[in-house]
Amino acid sequence: MNKITSYLQKSFQYLESSIILPLGKICYELVKVAKANSYVETLGTHSDSLHGWIKKVDEKDFRKAFEKQVRKAIKNLHVNHARLAFDITAEPFYGKTRNLYVFDTPERNPGGEFKFMTVCLITRNKQIPLMALPIHLGSGIAQPTIKLLEYCKTLFKHIRLTTFDRGFYVAEIIDYLEANSIKYIMLVPEKKGVIKEYIEQTEELGKFRHQMSYCKEKSKWKPKTTLVICKGIDEFAWIFATNTKFSSRCEHIYHYKRRWQIETNFRVEDEAKIKSKSSNYLIRYFYFLMSLLLHLLWIVNKNMNYYVQFKKYLDIIEHEMLFSFLEIEHM
Repeated sequence: MNKITSYLQKSFQYLESSIILPLGKICYELVKVAKANSYVETLGTHSDSLHGWIKKVDEKDFRKAFEKQVRKAIKNLHVNHARLAFDITAEPFYGKTRNLYVFDTPERNPGGEFKFMTVCLITRNKQIPLMALPIHLGSGIAQPTIKLLEYCKTLFKHIRLTTFDRGFYVAEIIDYLEANSIKYIMLVPEKKGVIKEYIEQTEELGKFRHQMSYCKEKSKWKPKTTLVICKGIDEFAWIFATNTKFSSRCEHIYHYKRRWQIETNFRVEDEAKIKSKSSNYLIRYFYFLMSLLLHLLWIVNKNMNYYVQFKKYLDIIEHEMLFSFLEIEHM
């Protein structure tokens, strides 16, 4: 498929002047590995060479190549106004190697995981992957989140709503959203202290102005948000930080729950997961973006051409790649 080849060409464009890259063969093997949900080192014959090339490429080049495909998809789908969902997903790593990008997982010892922050477009009851960033130890989540928000502002005319789970309840993120007048609804972890008091004061729907604080560049910042408490819908209280004007409990919960489709996204993407035994974050990042790209192209194909199940779509691509590589015309 031309779009996959284009992604690889854009990713490795600075190497092509010194190395002849067998992109057709690489495309075919990557799709084959994705469909088999297996390891590149097991099914691929060029894994060592490919990993060597990946290490020579800047992380930004992979993002630029992926962004190019995202912009084409958005144009084809005619999306101008965005509802966004942010999340963090983990890729398991089995081994004793540790670096800034491998997080310990005590429940899977010896083991760890790579973490990637993703942003998806919520549209027509599905979520379209827009970008992912690798997370490293000590980086926090505020700056990667802001970086993705800045990126999304260049993709759409207007961001209607952003949704976050409780892991994003960070003062610096709230401050950025408020300062840029970006609508958001964010799940808040239930804590002791003032939030517990808000819950106790609420019968069904309660709204409270809440001040947060954080330190940055030797200064202390105190952003404010509105905490919305929704009780009586479930056995527990829903707690949201938001600057929206939703009036009812159901409205708040409905708009937040729309982001749950992202979990289905990850299950679909797991069907095309390109696995690797490498502990190099750039290699794992490249394969993660490749999996997102396959999902993105599948969604575009569903809307522009015809519907097939994701696995069947990968099967079709694999055959097209094979015929292209062998220079065989097919009906």
